Amino acid sequence: MRDPRSTITLTLAILFAATGLAETTLATATNVDVWAVRATKRNRDVSPELKSLANALKKQFRYTGFKLEKKASGKVETNKRYSTSLIRGYSVVVKPLERTSSRVKLEVTVSKRDSKGKSKTVLKTTVTTKLGAFVPVGCGSLDKGDYMILLVRGK
Repeated sequence: MRDPRSTITLTLAILFAATGLAETTLATATNVDVWAVRATKRNRDVSPELKSLANALKKQFRYTGFKLEKKASGKVETNKRYSTSLIRGYSVVVKPLERTSSRVKLEVTVSKRDSKGKSKTVLKTTVTTKLGAFVPVGCGSLDKGDYMILLVRGK
């Protein structure tokens, strides 16, 4: 006959692994950074703040120049919304869904105002990343064939 303690221990280990309880969820606020980046094929200029990310951006988005157009940041509780306006009628809402000691899960919603001032959602996605690591999100077209990339991170 099997020792019931070993069965309980094994069952708990499986539950912890399956539910992710091995890494405790934190109930603290998350600092959110949002950077609006103009990507272009018209030049190879890269803003100084983006130098360390330029190669990854070039590979993922196939543009040659990256200009940091706007930076915004705020502190927000889990399941609360942080919103900010971006460039060219775009705005973003970032909602931290989960946070652990090393990772954060963010819901990102990008909207754009049309010529009549009506806002329309152009992107809604959920990303999970290491705390402090930017996640690039392609948002939409700008003028002159340029494209807006959003860099979002929670820390």
